[in-house]
Amino acid sequence: MRKIRVVIDPGHGGEDRWNRGPTSYIEADGMLIVSKYLQEELEKTGHFEVKLTRDKDQTLSRKQRAEIARDFKADLFISEHTNAFNGMAKGTEVYYSVKRPKDLSLASKMSRAIATHFRTNNRGAKTRLTTKRDDYYGILFYGVLYHIPSILLIESLFHDHIKEEKILLEDHNLRNLAEVQCEVIKTYYGINDEGNKVEESKKISRGEEAKRSSKDVTSEALYRVQVGAFRYKENALKMIDALENDGYPTYLVSPK
Repeated sequence: MRKIRVVIDPGHGGEDRWNRGPTSYIEADGMLIVSKYLQEELEKTGHFEVKLTRDKDQTLSRKQRAEIARDFKADLFISEHTNAFNGMAKGTEVYYSVKRPKDLSLASKMSRAIATHFRTNNRGAKTRLTTKRDDYYGILFYGVLYHIPSILLIESLFHDHIKEEKILLEDHNLRNLAEVQCEVIKTYYGINDEGNKVEESKKISRGEEAKRSSKDVTSEALYRVQVGAFRYKENALKMIDALENDGYPTYLVSPK
């Protein structure tokens, strides 16, 4: 079975080392450490083949980083970053491409998992566009240009926030960050805690489960409620993610 191919991009590096915390944190170095830990965690499962865009302090353009993912035939391309704003903002946010609306769910789960682990603000899944309605971030723009199926830009914490910089300066927290990300990725690709990939033939989709007749329910009646009808699928996916965040099982019915 072909392994899932993941390219991890430690943001910045080389000539780009300007993003720093108020004391001693340097984004380029911190995210290189996280990327190496994430590579290790994914490869341990036996289901991922992983490549870093850089494994040392090195200057790479955004286009070059995306070309590495393209040439590796990546299924998933992750760019690792920490954030900065005004020294007061804190939390986690994950950007996905406006051209990849299906990545909304993965981005939402990633942001929520990181924020929950570090007990900070979940700023959610986001897109950011230029005036021409293209992706603002070069990693996302070039990732789409090179037909990479899934692309995320993760802003894990705010390194200019003194308390979150303190978290980022501890090596065990960087490893924990990689472990949290790994768990989200494993779940997304259907890999269980033992590292086994769930067989597609044994999966029961929400749509299939919803089609089961009431005679299959032995202990209680089954009621379903429609909560929305949307012209655009992206809006429907946002509703699904919100409901699942609140613990409700959901399924999507598409017009034929």
